[in-house]
Amino acid sequence: MFNLLLIAIITLSIHASSAMADHWGKPKLRGAGPWKMNISVSTYNGTNLKINKKGNTLVKHAGVPNLVNLKGRPRVYFQWLPIQKSLHRNFDHIAFVDLTNGRWSPPKIIKIPFKTREQYPVDPTVVNLKNGNVRMYFTSVSKRGTYIGSAQSSDGINFSIEKGTRLAINNVNVRDSAVIFFGGKWHLISPSHKGDARGFYATSSNGLDFKRQTDVSLQVRGEWLGNMVKTNGKVYFYGTGFIASTKNFKNWSLVSKHKLQDPAVLISSDKTIIVSTTR
Repeated sequence: MFNLLLIAIITLSIHASSAMADHWGKPKLRGAGPWKMNISVSTYNGTNLKINKKGNTLVKHAGVPNLVNLKGRPRVYFQWLPIQKSLHRNFDHIAFVDLTNGRWSPPKIIKIPFKTREQYPVDPTVVNLKNGNVRMYFTSVSKRGTYIGSAQSSDGINFSIEKGTRLAINNVNVRDSAVIFFGGKWHLISPSHKGDARGFYATSSNGLDFKRQTDVSLQVRGEWLGNMVKTNGKVYFYGTGFIASTKNFKNWSLVSKHKLQDPAVLISSDKTIIVSTTR
């Protein structure tokens, strides 16, 4: 979703800064950029495996949403780019909102260390771990290009970077990962960003050491830019332009098409929540 953001990070000369700095400095309010996006939310009764509506605005000037059930509470992590002067300190940081008693909380940024502001994590994907912690997979940048890294947290707010890279591909700026645990393995998919519905696919036994597998693909226009959920013994990928399902990550079936970008879903016994990036 944030191609413009990552291209600018790589191509512009950005100086090192403190641990609470951002990529852009003050937002260019008159220019084009990911701050023109919003996050929308829709709620359905019961299990819903299709996207039937765009939904209502949840967070303005934000994108790359990811939904996770954090200790019984739905939480949306996302990239926040508020344009209000009073919120410039939060511009281009990862933030979250919680759903409690039918109401969404105001955005709050996470705390995560980094050396230089071009290395600040973007494109969050958060998963629950067996030890009660959460792990965030994110996109970061090195001299060789972008890669998928990770960080862990016990409270979902204060994160510690985990050493090494989760996935890096020579001559490819891999980014915007979706991750899920299924069938005794961790599965990671990142889009090609070429509109060809092809995704880079890797697996891991521990969620840290990923090995690249055969790319995933569909005969449909769209991107493997989105999030995964498991239900009814299958994994459903809510991608940009499509929803697909699989039982083995080798054979994928097209479930439906839609017009939303980077959707994420949380399915419980009584309702389904879908968030997405919209203009």
